[in-house]
Amino acid sequence: MTYTKRNVRLYLANRSFVLLIPVFILALMLLISIAIAAIIGIPQGLPLRPEISDGTRGNMGPIFSVPGFLVSVGAFAMNRNFSMALAFGSTRRHFWAGTSIGFVLTSLVVGLVSLLCLWLELLTNHWFIGAHAFDVYVLGDGNAAQTFATMAVLSLLCLFLGAFFGTVFRAFGGTWTTVAALAFGALILGSVALGVAHGSTVLSWFASMGLWLPILVVTVLAAVAASGSYVVNRFATV
Repeated sequence: MTYTKRNVRLYLANRSFVLLIPVFILALMLLISIAIAAIIGIPQGLPLRPEISDGTRGNMGPIFSVPGFLVSVGAFAMNRNFSMALAFGSTRRHFWAGTSIGFVLTSLVVGLVSLLCLWLELLTNHWFIGAHAFDVYVLGDGNAAQTFATMAVLSLLCLFLGAFFGTVFRAFGGTWTTVAALAFGALILGSVALGVAHGSTVLSWFASMGLWLPILVVTVLAAVAASGSYVVNRFATV
């Protein structure tokens, strides 16, 4: 457990990179969303008319803003810290466990900040002008639990994907990294094809579970990526 804690501290050594930059990205996305809504409202006055304000509920910014950066965080964490951790006596298992706990902390921060932004958005009647950034369809249309779960689980998936592909590259090189990426893409496409083939069943599940269904799917994908990163980490070279 001691070595696991040391690896958590190693992951958190650059807190601004693993904790603050994701928050900054969300804040930037929020400012851009408000700015776009304000520009739209200039010709007809602010706050936005109800029908225009409702149109901004389709904002996909929250789920598109942080994934790319978090994938790089996952890859960077698994590659930058690996040699140092093993040099100071950590095992591969302890290194993976400590870094994974770090991933969970980053994901919790993203989820909690998204939840805080949602509450502020509702409190200010959508930033005083009717702009929707977190009270959007893709995050549960104002549902606090779904907003937190969506952002936290999506962040965890991205971090473990970065860890998986980064570790594959270190262990087996670029060719196998490409193969792994294609395999994971095939898994996602296969899941989509299976869903389409059983459309009536999926629709019934969606009707009963709502946004919790895609959250569950993302959770399963995150577990697959985490398992893959653990297995490949055992073959990675220093």
